[in-house]
Amino acid sequence: MKMNIKEQKLLQAIEECNKHIKRLLYAHHKMSRFMPLNGDQYDNLTDEQVENIDQFIFRFSKLQDAMGERLFRNVLLLLEEEVKNKPFLDLLNRLEQLRIIGDKEQWLALRKLRNDFSHEYLNESDANALNINLVYEQTKKLYDIFRQVKTFLTENTSLLNSDLAENYVLETPLYESSN
Repeated sequence: MKMNIKEQKLLQAIEECNKHIKRLLYAHHKMSRFMPLNGDQYDNLTDEQVENIDQFIFRFSKLQDAMGERLFRNVLLLLEEEVKNKPFLDLLNRLEQLRIIGDKEQWLALRKLRNDFSHEYLNESDANALNINLVYEQTKKLYDIFRQVKTFLTENTSLLNSDLAENYVLETPLYESSN
């Protein structure tokens, strides 16, 4: 069976998200040894801990970007929805209407958190620690949104159940295995 461009782009977006999730959960697991943080702990992080936090922040951001810019759009395109020149909020509304995601407000709150923690404030250790703690605690929500999309696709399309998917990595690591 030949894959059309919409199917191929969607499978590539899922594969990209899987990659980010795998690395995000790895960093999340490594951080579990020293989380949650306070300002004093933040000021005294080891190089390895900073590396874990940096990877975590990077992967959280990359996952959100991949989901928002590629996954969501490509799901809607596969369903023959109009996405060209539509504001992102309209796309979120449509995903919610179709029950592909549970609650667009949850996505928007995660996006705000991501934007807040992407700015490191000099001499504000308590604020930086708080932002890292908040995002760390919300990781499962981002993961769950991705799983909702994959569940929708599995239950409502043949894409993930077909031989079209055989060359793509479509497994989502279990969140619980990283804790």
